[in-house]
Amino acid sequence: MSTQTQIESFDEISSGEKKPFAEVVFNLPLKGAFTYIIPPQFLGKVMVGMRVLVPFGRRRITGYVVSLVDKWDKPITLKNISDLPDAEPIVSTEILNLTRWLGEYYQSSWGEAIRSALPAGIDDESREVFTVAEKANILGGSLSKSALSTLAFVSQQGSATLKQCQKGLGKKFSAYTLARLKQDGFLDASHQTRTSKVGYQFIKFVRLANPLPDEEEIELLLKRSPKQKLVFDLIKQKEISLPELQTQIPKSQAALRGLKEKNLVEVFTEKKEREAFVAEDTMTQPFGTSLTFTPGQKAVFKKLNLAIEAERFESFLLHGVTGSGKTEIYIRCIQRVLEMGKTAIMMVPEISLTPQTVERFRQRFGDRVAILHSGLSQTERYLEWKKIREEKVSIAVGARSAVFAPFKNLGIIVIDEEHDGSYKQDSNPRYHARDTAVMRARSLNAVVVMGSATPSLESTQNTRLGKYQYLSLDSRVGERMLPIVNLVDMKRERKEFKNFAMLSGTLRSAIRDRLSRNEQIFLFLNRRGTARFVFCPDCGYVLECAHCSVTLTFHGKEDRLLCHYCNFRTRMPNSCVECHGEVIRFSGFGTQKLEEEVLKNFPSARVTRLDRDTTRGRDSFADMHRNMHAGNIDILIGTQMITKGHDFPNVTLVGVVHADLSLNIPDFRSCERSFQLLTQVAGRAGRGQVPGKVLIQTNNPDHYVFEFIREHDVNAFHEKELKLRQMLNYPPFTRLVAIEIVSENEGLGQSTAATLGKALNRHVTSGLEILGPSKAALYQIQNKFRWHLILRGQSMQALQNVLANCQKLNDLKSASGGKIKISIDVDPFNLL
Repeated sequence: MSTQTQIESFDEISSGEKKPFAEVVFNLPLKGAFTYIIPPQFLGKVMVGMRVLVPFGRRRITGYVVSLVDKWDKPITLKNISDLPDAEPIVSTEILNLTRWLGEYYQSSWGEAIRSALPAGIDDESREVFTVAEKANILGGSLSKSALSTLAFVSQQGSATLKQCQKGLGKKFSAYTLARLKQDGFLDASHQTRTSKVGYQFIKFVRLANPLPDEEEIELLLKRSPKQKLVFDLIKQKEISLPELQTQIPKSQAALRGLKEKNLVEVFTEKKEREAFVAEDTMTQPFGTSLTFTPGQKAVFKKLNLAIEAERFESFLLHGVTGSGKTEIYIRCIQRVLEMGKTAIMMVPEISLTPQTVERFRQRFGDRVAILHSGLSQTERYLEWKKIREEKVSIAVGARSAVFAPFKNLGIIVIDEEHDGSYKQDSNPRYHARDTAVMRARSLNAVVVMGSATPSLESTQNTRLGKYQYLSLDSRVGERMLPIVNLVDMKRERKEFKNFAMLSGTLRSAIRDRLSRNEQIFLFLNRRGTARFVFCPDCGYVLECAHCSVTLTFHGKEDRLLCHYCNFRTRMPNSCVECHGEVIRFSGFGTQKLEEEVLKNFPSARVTRLDRDTTRGRDSFADMHRNMHAGNIDILIGTQMITKGHDFPNVTLVGVVHADLSLNIPDFRSCERSFQLLTQVAGRAGRGQVPGKVLIQTNNPDHYVFEFIREHDVNAFHEKELKLRQMLNYPPFTRLVAIEIVSENEGLGQSTAATLGKALNRHVTSGLEILGPSKAALYQIQNKFRWHLILRGQSMQALQNVLANCQKLNDLKSASGGKIKISIDVDPFNLL
C-alpha cells in the first residue's frame, strides 16, 4: 500500500443544525449514499456519525449518517427516517474519514467499511423469512430434488430464514435454489427486524399490582404465607429487579409466583443500556515497574521517544531477533504516550498471543487496558469498545479490528508480528490492518511501530524507499545465544537407516535427552489430523470432499474423514468406493498422528496438542500457557498456533517434523512464508538460561531457504528474495488486484470470468497487464467453483482506474441475482 495517499477530511456537522435531509450509507455492496428526509420529530437530533433505522425496499435496516444537506432537487420521492437508535454519534469524524478512505482503496462500500469499525452485533438486523406459497402445493412435483428438499424443510418449519435453511439443509442447501424458488413464486418472503441485544440488557423487575385489594384483604391473603409476606413487604418499599430480589431473599421464586397468582404483584421488563464498569481510580493508578534496558533497547527507544515527544507522524520498522525484548520497547513507548495524556493501540495477530500480551500489559498498566478480539462474546466486545469510547481506558490490545478502537487522542499504534497474514481481512472489506494503521496514524500525527523478527518484504522495501525508518535489535536480552539450527535429511533417514517413522533418530534422541533434564520441547507440524489423505492401492482412487476439490483428512480419534475447508464429515469406508477393493491405505500425517507416535515413543511424557481441533474452548490458550509455565507439560505439539510470541524459558528443543509443507504451496509468497514460519518457531527455543536447539526435518535440505534459517540471516534472505521478486515482476515491485468469480454453476462462472477478462482488457493501458482468467488453485469449495483474474501494474492508481472505468464489472456485480459472486481483493495476501 502506498503510504503517501492522504485521507481527505470533511467538516463535522454540529448537533444544532436543522438540515432537513440526511445522506445515509449501508452495510451493503452499494457505493453511493442514499438521501432520506429527516421528519420533524428528529430535526436537530440527527447528527453525522449516528445510526438511523430507515426503510430500504421492503426492509427496515440500519444505516450510517455521513452528511446532512439543505436541498433535494431531483424528481424522486424520498422516504423518511424511521427511528434513531442512538442519542449521539457512535462513529467519530476521524473514523468516518478513515473508513471512507478504506472503502475507496479496498473497493468496498463506505457503509461496509463503517460496519467493520464497529463491534459485531451492535446493529438491528433485517431478516428475510420464507414460507411455502400455495402454488408449491399445486406445481411442486415438477421441481428438482434440491428444490423439493428446500420446500419440504420450510414447510416442516412453518417458516425459515436463510441461516436456518443453511443449517437445517446442510449439504443439500443451495442459495441459487432458494433464490429461484422465491423468484418463481414457490416461496413467499417477508422481512422481520431482529433487535440487537448487544448494547442493551433486558432486566425483569417486580412491582405492586395496580389496582391492589384493600389492606384487610391483603392481610388475609398473606396470613398463612410468611415468605410471601416477606417478599411483598420488600416490593412495597420499591420496585426491585429479580436478581436483586434473589440476593436479598434467597429462594423466593415460589413466593413470587404465589403473589402473582393472587394478583398482588406484577413482573415487567425494562430495557437498559449496558454499562462498562471500570474502577474509578483506573486512570490514576501508578505504572508497574519497568525492566532494565539493554544498550540496544536504549538506543532504539531513544529514537522512538523523539518522534513521540515531537507529536509528529512517523512509521518505524523494528526488526528484532526472537527474544530481543521488542515487547518491553512497545510497553515503554506506550507508557511515554500515556504520560503525555494520549492513548495507544497494541495490535497482535492471533488470539493465542492475546492472553500473554494482556497479562504483561495489565501487570504494567493495571485496568487501563481494554481487550478487542474475536474470542470474546459480542456483548463482551461491545463493553470493551464502550470503555474505549467513554475514555475509561487508555490502551486497546487486540487483533485486526483493534485498529478502529475509538480513541479520541491517539498517540501511538504498535503492530507486533507485522508480517503476519492474519492482519489481512479475508472478507469484504478486505483491508490490511497494518496499512490501515499507517493511514490512521498519518491523519492524527501519531507514531506507528511495526515489529517483527521476520519483517515482510513489503515493509523492508518501504524502509529502502524511505517511507519507514529502520530500527534493529540484533541480539537477545541477557546475551542469550540464538538457538543452534540443524537439518535432518529425511530421504537419507529412509534410505540409509530404513527409518520410515515420523520422527528421525536424531530428533528422538534429542527429545529423550531433554526429557531426562526436565526441559520442555516444542514439536511443530502445520497440519491437523491423523492422515493427510486416504487412498486405494489397487486403483489409486483418493477420497475427496464431495463439495470441495481437496482430499479428505482422516481424524483417528473421531474415526471420521474431515474436509478442512467446508467441515464435511463422513465415516471411513470399509472398501474402495470406486473398485470395491478391500484394502484402504493412509498417506501423510498430521498433528493427531504425531501425538500418537510421540506417546508410543515416550509413554511417560506429559504431552499436549494445540491445534484447531483441541482449542475450541475460549480458555484453551490460557490453560496451555498456565500449564507450560507451571512445568505440567513436557512436550507441546502444535500447528502454527505455537510459532509466534510465546515465551517459555524452559523450552530448549524445537523439532520441525515436516518443514516442506509450506514450501510446496503454489503461491509466489511460499518461500517468504516458510522462512518466517520456521524462523519464528525456531525462536521459541533457548529463551531461558539453557541454550536452545532446533532440528528441522526436510526432504529437500538443499533448498536455499534452509541456509538462511540455519544462519538466522534475515537480511541475506531478503536480498535474495527481493531480487527474485523483481525479476519475476511481483510485489513489492508491482501492485496486484485479484478479482474472484464464484458460482455454483460451473459453466456460468467460466463464461462470466471470460466476459469480464475481455472487458477489463479493453481498459488496460501501458504498464498494466491482466493474468487469467484461470481456475483458482482451490477450484471448488463448498460446491462453488472459483476463477481468478489478476491485475498487475506499477501504479495502484492505474489499477483502480481500470476497475472504476470498467462498466461491465459493475454490471456483472449488480445483475448476477445471486448466481455469481464477484469480489475484489486489493493487495491480495492469498492467491489460492
